[in-house]
Amino acid sequence: MPGFKVPSCAECGSHSTSVLETLTVLELETVDSTKTCRAYDRGGQLFQRGQHPQGLFCIHAGHVKITREGHDGREQIIRFAGPGDVIGYGSLVAGRPYHTAATAVEKSHVCFIPRDVITRAVRENPQMALRMMQMMSGELDEAERRVVELAQKSVRERVAEALLVLRETFGVMDDGETLNMQLTREEIADIVGTAPESVIRMLSDLRHDHIIDTEGRRIVLKNVPALIKAANVED
Repeated sequence: MPGFKVPSCAECGSHSTSVLETLTVLELETVDSTKTCRAYDRGGQLFQRGQHPQGLFCIHAGHVKITREGHDGREQIIRFAGPGDVIGYGSLVAGRPYHTAATAVEKSHVCFIPRDVITRAVRENPQMALRMMQMMSGELDEAERRVVELAQKSVRERVAEALLVLRETFGVMDDGETLNMQLTREEIADIVGTAPESVIRMLSDLRHDHIIDTEGRRIVLKNVPALIKAANVED
């Protein structure tokens, strides 16, 4: 797939929200001269589980799902990465193969920064090393929270919370209610950690309670306060 033209890292809007913000001017120039950028269609894979990392991926536009395969072979969506997010750093720093996969869920533009550039920056820039440790710590906290929720929350609560996560991640359309994404029911099930049939049933229940509406793959959030209550989370 052909590449695409993006601004320099210093001018990129994603730069100010990513770990690259900690780089010096000279380090940013090195990244600019060595990075490669490309576009991914929905379903395009950035990396697969078991591959050895060759660098970092920085999301310039669009969204990518980070997935891990469960012991039963089912895919579990760990999180979504969007503009400004950097992915693949955990395996890169640890020097181990990826234990997750990264796949575009919509048209996405992604920049790739070679491993030697990142390892040198981590070694020479304490602020970048600290930011990466903070990011890994945050991901660990989130993983622990998900384990607790999967054990203690009902499927209805987890489906409702997944819809809130999708609203925060992808936003809504001009009507202020329709999620600005079209994930399949299987993908929503992969977020929740349940079977697609259970997701379909819970969406039907939420629709019956006038909390959401559905139009094909489109999901309309009609009553967000009620959805928050259904998810058993604080507003």
